[in-house]
Amino acid sequence: MLKKIIIFKTDRVGDLIYLSPCLKNIKENIKDSSITLVCSKYNHQIAKNYKFIDKFIIIDEFFFFIILLKNFKDFFLTKYTYLFQYDGKNRSYFISYFVRAINKSTICFVKWKKIFNFTYRVFRPKKFFLNLFFNNFLYCDERYSADRGKIHYQTLYFNLLEKLNFRIYSKKNIFLLDDSFSDVYNSFFKKIINDKYILFHFDEKWDRCTTVDFENSLNLINKLSKKIKVIISTGLKDFKYLKYLKDKFPAYYYKDNNFLPTSIKNKDPIFIVNNVPLNLLAYFIKNSEKNISYHSGPIVHISPSFDKEIIDIIPEIKNNELDRWIPIVSKYSRINFEELNDDFLDKFKI
Repeated sequence: MLKKIIIFKTDRVGDLIYLSPCLKNIKENIKDSSITLVCSKYNHQIAKNYKFIDKFIIIDEFFFFIILLKNFKDFFLTKYTYLFQYDGKNRSYFISYFVRAINKSTICFVKWKKIFNFTYRVFRPKKFFLNLFFNNFLYCDERYSADRGKIHYQTLYFNLLEKLNFRIYSKKNIFLLDDSFSDVYNSFFKKIINDKYILFHFDEKWDRCTTVDFENSLNLINKLSKKIKVIISTGLKDFKYLKYLKDKFPAYYYKDNNFLPTSIKNKDPIFIVNNVPLNLLAYFIKNSEKNISYHSGPIVHISPSFDKEIIDIIPEIKNNELDRWIPIVSKYSRINFEELNDDFLDKFKI
């Protein structure tokens, strides 16, 4: 008999890729199954390429109740063998309470709040609902200063499956390239790149860094460019350093399946590819020698799918927080902004 499974993951793109090995393991443990993924409009662009997902329900937070009515049968009438609530969103917990499933699994996130000198715990979901509606769960202490190195989200995901006696076949992130961008990338590579390169990704996270940190990062790019081409990629969102980058380096702007030159110098070792959609960015990630970013979700989580080296550049204060998000199977290393001085740059190796 076909077993029905419903999985909630309605957050960001990187979070879904981070969960992808669990999704594949669920399918491999229950081959005779139909998996419904409740996702967001953002991560659906990636999820739709996963052949082990049979059905998608996209939740738009602005039309939540309309979506409940539209998917009334899936949420309230269908009987599932397994439910996995993997995103920690209150709306997903709410729906999960009413979904009919024999086995319900989730992670309970323990938040710590402080009022004056009094510190107290907040559980999401609340312990009453957790015990009432879920028969398989784990706790996750969200204090970044506590249990350093012990809390790791991907490990918790796998542990939740192992509690159900699921076999873990692989822990490697999965990303499937969108074939519709293949010709665009290959044409651009032959005409413009035609060599080995390092990808250095900038996005809105760089707005958090200081001017000094940003300038030191540019010094790193200049050092790298003396040995290998450096492609600076940017996504679809604007950020405060974007104009500065475009004024400093030649750039190509992606539009309608083409890269349009905006200010190109022949044989420049550093140039920008701007306005790059995620599924096209994945081709640049796959074919680079190294991928560098300020812990960009797509960079950190897509790179392991293709066995590419990742270098995070982050402030030291973020180390413990971001340790929880490093894929188990990855070639990962880290540079703190505080290290980016002249001595470090002289010793940095490709």
